Amino acid sequence: MEVLMSIFIFTQFSIDSIIEKCKIKWDAIETYTCTYESYQKKGKEEDKRTYFVEFKKPLWIRLKVLKGKDRGSEVMYNPEKDIVRGRKGGLLRGIVLTLKPDDKKVVSLRGYRVYHAGIGEIYRRIFEYYEKGYPVKLIGKFKEEGFEGWKIEFEVKEPGEFFGCAREVFWIRNDFIPYKCEQWNENGEYVLYSRFFKVDINVSIKEERFKL
Repeated sequence: MEVLMSIFIFTQFSIDSIIEKCKIKWDAIETYTCTYESYQKKGKEEDKRTYFVEFKKPLWIRLKVLKGKDRGSEVMYNPEKDIVRGRKGGLLRGIVLTLKPDDKKVVSLRGYRVYHAGIGEIYRRIFEYYEKGYPVKLIGKFKEEGFEGWKIEFEVKEPGEFFGCAREVFWIRNDFIPYKCEQWNENGEYVLYSRFFKVDINVSIKEERFKL
């Protein structure tokens, strides 16, 4: 019976239909907040943190480090001015810096910018990989932490354009919200994952949250 159900699910939801429903979901999202865990590796260096993200379209993002290096730090990306405003936690909280998005102070270990944080970036990569025609396959279902959905895998043909990612697996929930992404580099080394364990969409976010 379980095998028959799996065949039915895979028949009913093709990769095309999953991605199309993801597009419909993303188009319907104007704001969201999310808490997520992120792991990145480059060479021998590793970085694991937990973030809280507040987002408003087109690309307003406020990010706070809840756990890990620079705990308590906050940054905000302003898409109108293409700048990042940021401050550290603790005693230095009162000092606010204005930086370019590619400043090393606000770039992740693998090179991601502040505006790459959150589920919006996951949707963006899925859509871009798909539109570029990168090889893609449905590799299974998942059930984890109370969430269920599908796992789709892309072979990234131009790793240099995506911070060295050569293969990426996206875990998409049944409601077509991203749950997790995992990346491998060209050597087959596991170099990144992000897990979004709390996402609230179309929530009310006060305008002052996008001022820092």
